[in-house]
Amino acid sequence: MATFEFVNVARPSDVKRHSTQIRRHVMKDIGKARRKPRPKKHKAIILGEQDAEEGAKNDDEEEQEDPSRAIARPSPLREGSLSTMDFPIDMDEERMGLVRFMVEEARAYYRPFRFPWLSMGLSDAASWHITLANAALYRTNPGGKKTEFTSCFEAMKWYTMSLASVTKRLADPVASDSEGLVIAVTGFVCHDSSIGNFDRFRVHMEGLKRIVEKRGGLEALSNPFLRLMISWLDIAGATYLNAKPHFNVPEGALRETDIGSNSPYLEQLLASWDANCPSLGDIMSAMKAVAAVANYINRRGEDSGFWTDDVTAARLLAPAFHEILSLEGRALPSDPEDPLYSGTAAREAFRRAALVFLAAIKVRMGAGAFEMERHLDAFRQISQLPLVDWATVPELNLWAHVVGAMQEQEQEENSPNRAWHVLTIVGIMETMGLRTGSQALDVARGIIWVDAIDKGKSEALGEEIDSYLRAASSASPQRRQHLDDVVSVDSQLDLLPADLDVSVESGSNVDRSVY
Repeated sequence: MATFEFVNVARPSDVKRHSTQIRRHVMKDIGKARRKPRPKKHKAIILGEQDAEEGAKNDDEEEQEDPSRAIARPSPLREGSLSTMDFPIDMDEERMGLVRFMVEEARAYYRPFRFPWLSMGLSDAASWHITLANAALYRTNPGGKKTEFTSCFEAMKWYTMSLASVTKRLADPVASDSEGLVIAVTGFVCHDSSIGNFDRFRVHMEGLKRIVEKRGGLEALSNPFLRLMISWLDIAGATYLNAKPHFNVPEGALRETDIGSNSPYLEQLLASWDANCPSLGDIMSAMKAVAAVANYINRRGEDSGFWTDDVTAARLLAPAFHEILSLEGRALPSDPEDPLYSGTAAREAFRRAALVFLAAIKVRMGAGAFEMERHLDAFRQISQLPLVDWATVPELNLWAHVVGAMQEQEQEENSPNRAWHVLTIVGIMETMGLRTGSQALDVARGIIWVDAIDKGKSEALGEEIDSYLRAASSASPQRRQHLDDVVSVDSQLDLLPADLDVSVESGSNVDRSVY
């Protein structure tokens, strides 16, 4: 229906002044007629915190915010019958027995990324073979530690079938470009990561990188779970090897920037670094990323199901790991008088402490953290370097040693390394004028902290610190010297070559020419 719009023209010359308004009104209906119907906006499907069913209710609504919408994880626990599943190979009773075991074990034991992987395993025969191999492996030791496929005849059978399929397709120019092949090789990488065989992991990951790049990169893959899984495994390997990840963080990651009000000291410390220790400048963004992760977890960590939401955890941790692992490596100056000597050592020590902190979060979420011991060891070695001026940033040094001491306790009870951390913490407390263990822990909590990974460890550490302080204050000078000598510290310890990595553990032989 036509509508009318009136304009007031007092003089003929006013027509020109109103001409734009007149043309716009005349063309309005014509423009509407020509305009194509606007397609309904559908929410971007990103991995995360809500079910697809919930998101589907709002398909016709405008997208309100970006952060975290999700697709439902595939879960046989919600299936009324396994017969509804579409398998990529013929399934006899023996094979269905393995599937039923997977479902029953899933009810009894939580394993991160079990169901995201299942959705991918069902999409390809070779991927399904590797899935059955893992099921057979777990069936030999339900709820126990995962081992090599060679430890189980049935698992080895399925693994061999998967490997044969992958090898055949790699030789075919057409089949070598399929997403199913990417999923199958990802299965090999996942297995290597889960048992800590990072020698073989590197071979498979290099091959996976070439296949993914041939397909146009990570974002060219159609399966969002696959993109997330590859990124997470890439970061797991890079963290263990102390190397830069192969892939960028995929679209849909939770890039938290709010470090929250729980980190009052951190902002002050970061603001003072440029003046006091310029060589620490480029680690600021990495420390902020870790603090943002801690803030996110402290706000949500008590929610039901948070620690079993593997997809959200991966989306949250990936950017922080990436920030830390992508920092440029720096050689330690040979001359302790060099202005960059102390800053370079402190930068690497705090970087390693941040990796230990994130590894503790991985452990809390039920994922493996084979890198923990390596980074703890590297942190101790750096902290024992001679002539480093740690007094430049004592608060962060205190936080790093508190983190190290708490995880040393987790690794080994009555560890001499933990005793060394306690002794070092007491020394830092003296320079800062702190008198009790609780005061030291309050400083550490004010920098970067996650209550859910504490679990009473900080309380035990505080008591240990106070016990040492009481013993030292009541002892004679000779006795105090004995207490200081209880833990031997090698003052001549040299920084290991390169980036402090020890040699990678050897694994089973791998055909490096496959890819």
